[in-house]
Amino acid sequence: MITKNNEHNTHKTSKMNQQDLRRLEQESAYATALLRSLQFSGVKFLRYFTVDLYNNVRCKVKPVDQLLVQSNISLDHQLSVAEICYGGLPYSADAMTPGTGLDARNVLNIQPDLSSFRNLPYAPKSALIMGNLMNQYTGEPSPLCTRSLLQRVVQDAKHTHNIGFAVGVELEFCLMSSLTDFADRSTFANTISLNEQEDFLVDLYDQLKQQYIEIETIHSESGPGQLEVVLKYSKDPVQLADSVILAQETIRAMAKKYAFRAIFLPKYDMMQAGNGMHVHMSIFDSTTGAPILSNDGGAGLSAKGASFVEGLLQHLPAIMGLTMPTVNSFRRVGPGCWTGSQLGWALEDKESGVRVCSDLATQEWNHVEVKFVDASCNIYLALAGLLSSGLDGVAQEWTLRPSLDEKTNADDNSSCIPPRPLPENVMEALQTLEKDDHLMKLMSPTMSQAYLVVRKHDAEASISNGTSLQDEVQAAYHRS
Repeated sequence: MITKNNEHNTHKTSKMNQQDLRRLEQESAYATALLRSLQFSGVKFLRYFTVDLYNNVRCKVKPVDQLLVQSNISLDHQLSVAEICYGGLPYSADAMTPGTGLDARNVLNIQPDLSSFRNLPYAPKSALIMGNLMNQYTGEPSPLCTRSLLQRVVQDAKHTHNIGFAVGVELEFCLMSSLTDFADRSTFANTISLNEQEDFLVDLYDQLKQQYIEIETIHSESGPGQLEVVLKYSKDPVQLADSVILAQETIRAMAKKYAFRAIFLPKYDMMQAGNGMHVHMSIFDSTTGAPILSNDGGAGLSAKGASFVEGLLQHLPAIMGLTMPTVNSFRRVGPGCWTGSQLGWALEDKESGVRVCSDLATQEWNHVEVKFVDASCNIYLALAGLLSSGLDGVAQEWTLRPSLDEKTNADDNSSCIPPRPLPENVMEALQTLEKDDHLMKLMSPTMSQAYLVVRKHDAEASISNGTSLQDEVQAAYHRS
């Protein structure tokens, strides 16, 4: 006997199936149009980009012609990678690390994000699309997918706290003309690099622009052949992280075109400033778009802004296990290295690792910069850790500690307890990360186990093998 309720449920299910069918038909039509456009313009291959826990780009290619002849045209049709490739292989070798809890039996499907699609001007027969890693059986995001993790942090901020993020990143790198020499001998903000490398910079700018990657500033940095490319602020942290990956790929490709190698290694010469990847962050009301980091109409941080900064500081020693994950990372940090070396914050102090910055026009304290970040990290994981930590401060309504400037003034007149030290090496940072309940919960047991095991294994191998800075530079040069 069919009741009215059963009839209603059957009708509802049928309606949902019809909606799903229309959606799939529409997606297939979009995919067909895109692929035909690519085929007409001479593009042969569609690259599927993903990034593993240790900042390796994992890429597979589908021929455009093959995608077009499939019976159900879809950009996410049967493309997968072994799960262990995302959590069980170190940066430098395709060798499974024991103890990660992963093996070679499972595969992850790559779910492409159409909004990330780009043509590649440095490889004109190819286009690319960024992908998320999905469980092959459930269709749910894999716990090893850092891009999905960052998306989740952004969505949680919006729906739970009505907060959105604005993020910018500074990319620092060196142009090397050989294993022992650099493109030039410029110094900070000098015109030597700009003059001598103008063709490279113009070409790089044009190619980034063609990929919809917006550049805010370019200047020479302190070291020989060293340049900084500042990516414009984005209110979409995932899109910004995609741009970081694609910009690094483009920089390497353009460097080779001009007979250089682009080196992002954190420290390449103990007598020179290293390569950082400083992250700038602000928060805004996700409903109105109004900035909420600073007080209305004046200098100073708002209550939420102060709690956000304190959240960063509370978790910073552990965050460094995500943002500075190699032995080389810690060679870059120290007093006088433009990186900061204390756990604390300061206003507009470029020697502070956590720097609150003011707007030149309005004088409002409108964003915070974290300098304890370099290009050896997975940018999705690093941003997820940073933004989630700041959000934790907002949720807990933590009170911001005095600035380092205030602390220094107090030290002049009284005996104060010195600030808790930051980790001095990567092993200390990873051990601190392991003890941070908030970040461990954020990462999930699967991700955290694999990450800690592999990062510790890499660090121990580097130390026990006596890997020198010269060895690291040589490896980075040949891999670039």
